[in-house]
Amino acid sequence: MIPDRNAPETSDTELSVIVPAFNEAQGIAAFLDVLFGVLRGCCARFDVWVVDDGSRDDTWQRLRCARERYPELRGLRFTRNFGKEAALLAGLRQSTGAAVVVMDSDGQHPPSLLPRMLDIWRAGEAQIIAAQKAARPTDSRIERINARLFNSLMRMMTGLDLSASSDYRLLDRRVVDALLAFPERVRFFRGMTVWTGFATKHLAFDVAPRIAGTSRWSTGQLTKLAINAITAYSAKPLSLVFRFGLVGMLAAILLFLQAVYSWTVGIAVSGWTSVTVVMLFFGSANLLGIGVLGAYLAQLFDEIKARPEYLIKQELEAAAPKPHPGGDA
Repeated sequence: MIPDRNAPETSDTELSVIVPAFNEAQGIAAFLDVLFGVLRGCCARFDVWVVDDGSRDDTWQRLRCARERYPELRGLRFTRNFGKEAALLAGLRQSTGAAVVVMDSDGQHPPSLLPRMLDIWRAGEAQIIAAQKAARPTDSRIERINARLFNSLMRMMTGLDLSASSDYRLLDRRVVDALLAFPERVRFFRGMTVWTGFATKHLAFDVAPRIAGTSRWSTGQLTKLAINAITAYSAKPLSLVFRFGLVGMLAAILLFLQAVYSWTVGIAVSGWTSVTVVMLFFGSANLLGIGVLGAYLAQLFDEIKARPEYLIKQELEAAAPKPHPGGDA
């Protein structure tokens, strides 16, 4: 089934919570228990959308069982793994709340922060309440290095400072509507919310250990995310390639003039080793430039194909309300 819902219907729901999930069967039930316990204490009208991003374990079956306990639970199941960005987009399209919270399903985004987020939003202090990582004691050394490299590259190439940021944030309905109006298909949720420019307030939190399993963000996945984000938000790599080309042209001209001068004064032209090294260097730079151009062309190719960002296999509808004692037979 292809999603055709691009605008939320009118609703009296105050809060919608979007939770992307991929192979979280071991911990999703425990996470939902904590989440609903917090929500029922701070919000009277809410719903929770869990988007199963093509899990290969029993995540969907666990969601169906959890619906018996939580009638506010909704769910979407993709036909395959389309990625977290697609899952977030699907959740945003389904949400109807005046405010929308996006958070992970592994327990590292503490639901205990939700009441503070809601208080700030209800007071009108900001349209985006972004949770920032104060400490990451559970991350390995490799994960910390990957995060630093990713954030440094994003800051250098796009101007977006994503240090200590996360996808855990509350968005006002105006922000959600603005994000859904963006026409591009290649998306980077964290960067897009910063780009909108709505008033933002940050809340610090300590990253908790995962409820179960291990992180699925590898170096390769972060590299792919960085390439997609940079090519979607900045033309700076193209500018750098152009500058490399100018430097290469200047170096070639200087080498040519040196060779002509040496020939005219009768000096044997030497230094072919250095010339070869220079040629290899700029030949590699040319290949790098072609790769950068290829990344941008790939983005355009995806946009032109206009395939759906995801396909939905199943939908978990709201549980039917239980009859009250003493009602009509």
